[in-house]
Amino acid sequence: MLTFKLKKYVRKLASSNQITRHLWSRYREETLLHEYRKHRAYYSNICNKNALCYDENNQINSIRNTISKRGYTCNTRRIGEIHTFAFIPSVGWHNSLLPDLQELGPLSVFDYTQYGYSIDSLYQANKKAILMKKEINQLFYSKVMEAHSKQPIDWIFIYANGFEISSPTLRKISENIGVPLVNMCLDDKQSWTGPFMGDHSAGQISICKDFDISWTSARTACEWYLGEGANPIYLPEGFDISQSPATKLEPDIPVSFVGGSYGYRPLVIDYLKKNLIPIEVFGNGWREAGWALNPIDIYSRSLINLGMGGIGFSEKLTNVKGRDFEIPAVGSGVYITSFNSDLAQHFVIGKEIVCYSNRDELLELIRHYLTHPDEAKVIANKGQERCNKEHRWLHRYLRICEILGITQEQNGFTLYDGLL
Repeated sequence: MLTFKLKKYVRKLASSNQITRHLWSRYREETLLHEYRKHRAYYSNICNKNALCYDENNQINSIRNTISKRGYTCNTRRIGEIHTFAFIPSVGWHNSLLPDLQELGPLSVFDYTQYGYSIDSLYQANKKAILMKKEINQLFYSKVMEAHSKQPIDWIFIYANGFEISSPTLRKISENIGVPLVNMCLDDKQSWTGPFMGDHSAGQISICKDFDISWTSARTACEWYLGEGANPIYLPEGFDISQSPATKLEPDIPVSFVGGSYGYRPLVIDYLKKNLIPIEVFGNGWREAGWALNPIDIYSRSLINLGMGGIGFSEKLTNVKGRDFEIPAVGSGVYITSFNSDLAQHFVIGKEIVCYSNRDELLELIRHYLTHPDEAKVIANKGQERCNKEHRWLHRYLRICEILGITQEQNGFTLYDGLL
């Protein structure tokens, strides 16, 4: 197995020119697809043999029974009274999860980066990383117990994987205070297993059984969780409304893409530029631009906001992304992204966002909306309306709290219409 440093060197070498970048991309895509299809077939077979099928209502009953069996009963709270303990490292965009958690009520946050630990060091999966993980878990447990002693915690929300969190820690919390444990994973299709991290693997496969809810943004992964004896709930990402611009700007960027330069993305940008599309790119790794501008400002200044729904090096394998809600929520420029059947559950395609199935379609759609800016603005406005109504992070948290029984269900979100 390649070491972390050797992998880094190989990636740098592969990106040195267009030919090696293309060959490396194809190799990584085939590797990813092979692993994904292997997991999909394995869990499909298990679910068929054991008559397991994801049904949200059945899952809700299972979740509540799991909590009840350990002798714990969730207290019903009003919005503003719910005490959340969140395990969220301050990495990349993760802080955008916090404002809507604060709207629920008192918020206690454990961020291991504040204690000198880094996610990059953990991802090296060596002896030092395993020791760091053990220290992080000991610190996390002590902070949970300290917060709970001051004010009872209503639920624990974790955005982490087996690189960072350990099953023994989760079981210890359940046994000692009983509060519901919820984990969120937004990339199950590519991070299900992972290297060994001392007590179990680095993905979700080893820790999922120790959560009361495994929140996944991939519907197909619900079978994977069921096959491991876990309690999945499908929910997509959301957006942080506090980041929305106060006013809409007149677009001065024809087409933009915001995101790091990795995987197949450079190949798509090269293709568009070769076809004379005036696209500007912003993010780590691009030669012509970096993160000098706030992404929200870029979204609001763009007539067309490009999305790429593929995973890593694969254009074929797609997943719902945070930008699928963050960009339409701005409401300034039309959002054009890869077609994904999961994403189609949350927007009216062609009316609120626009999707493409291949690069030819992408090129044609961009050319169309560049010459029909009024159509682009109408779609952008409709997408923003949908996001404000249904796709805040707060909507997701409230749904989780409803499922746990912390808040009362009442015809979907009608209970919160005056609050959102």
